[in-house]
Amino acid sequence: MLKAPAHVTVSWAFLILIGIVFGYSYFFYPTTHPIECFIKQHTGKDCPTCGFSRAFSYYAHLKFTEGKRYNPLSWHVFIFFAFQFLSRILVISHYAFTKKRLARPLVLADIIISISGFLLAFLPILFKTLSYAE
Repeated sequence: MLKAPAHVTVSWAFLILIGIVFGYSYFFYPTTHPIECFIKQHTGKDCPTCGFSRAFSYYAHLKFTEGKRYNPLSWHVFIFFAFQFLSRILVISHYAFTKKRLARPLVLADIIISISGFLLAFLPILFKTLSYAE
């Protein structure tokens, strides 16, 4: 049996994790989320990620305007995950159909694009968290 390259194995792991997030978002409608915000329960204040689950649910149901109302920062994170989901499908499909590794420059480009997208999506949340703690 042919062992998949590391970038394909990692892509499978991310595809499954992101798929679980999207599945959760789709099947739990915004008004029926079973998980409450730990910070809001204990402090009574909204945290920087309050509303993400409900926003993702709206996005999964293609109601983007409603989702952005719950937490404007969630849109960038959702776009990041959607891009990663599609990217992981492309990487896995390439390997499944060709049985060839991606060229090293493509793997490096994937890593750089993924890290850059992660920073663009999550740095605003980090900055808001830091200002929230003050």
